Amino acid sequence: MGREHTPRELLGRAVATVRTEGVLELVHRSVPYLRRRRNRLWKQLLARMGGVPAARAYLRARRWVRPASITDADPFARLWIDPARIDTQVRTTSKRWGRVVDGDWDRAVVPFDETSAYRSVVAHFQQGTPWSETAEFEQYRDRLEAGEQPKGCTTEDELAARFEELDAIYDRIATDGYRSQPELWADRPEYQRTVFYKWDRTIDPRLDEVTVSIGRDGQVLHSDRGDHRLAIAKLLECRTVPVLVRRRHTYWQSIRAEIAAATRPSDLTARARRHLEHPDVRDLHEFELSATEIETAAASGDSSPAAVVDEEEIT
Repeated sequence: MGREHTPRELLGRAVATVRTEGVLELVHRSVPYLRRRRNRLWKQLLARMGGVPAARAYLRARRWVRPASITDADPFARLWIDPARIDTQVRTTSKRWGRVVDGDWDRAVVPFDETSAYRSVVAHFQQGTPWSETAEFEQYRDRLEAGEQPKGCTTEDELAARFEELDAIYDRIATDGYRSQPELWADRPEYQRTVFYKWDRTIDPRLDEVTVSIGRDGQVLHSDRGDHRLAIAKLLECRTVPVLVRRRHTYWQSIRAEIAAATRPSDLTARARRHLEHPDVRDLHEFELSATEIETAAASGDSSPAAVVDEEEIT
């Protein structure tokens, strides 16, 4: 991780930029930095005002006003999922918690093993490719040369340090297994706090897990965070990893509601019965179906009106 620059160092960089590239270039480069500083201060304020409990209260109030747009599930509850199950990445990410969204966003996906993050992790750890020669590093290098500050980095050395952290993460997971952020926080709170405030992760560093969205048929889609950790977990064949759900499809949310309301399996439609073992609904019921019943539900169609999906995007 690149260290924080002192005010004196920042001033020196600013002066050097003005001398060599002009005031306009300084303004162009300062905007991302100032935006990150603003976001960091805002998140620190949120954390001190209540963090996760405050966010939960806000989402409960929002659900009361707009129940169709906010899930009934605890948006900060972790699901432990087999990383092999997360085989696609959604193209349109969601950075908001607890959202329920209609439309075709869950069909605009790319295979996870085709992402630059996954390919770079495989190249480095399985083929011995230096980070600086991986596809993802080259993409970030191009952004640096274009005047951007990817991953909060302003130099290639800082970018290299960010990637080198992945070596330690790989070794830790290989040795200790995959651990949740609260577990890591308990071990090294000062370090975790530093990481959190430097890289502006979220309202609480303990929420910096792999994030996912859940599509209309229960597909678990990688979302906007933790792509390298997920790739490493796949390479190391971890049995499960903790994930946080950012967004659920409206149709999937209706399946959750149906299962939560049922008092016996016969109350459920075929579409709901085939998802009873899904990690996102397993705590909503105590039904036990035989393997034959589950196979029958999975193979059957469902012609009930509730199975018809409205394809119109919500704006």
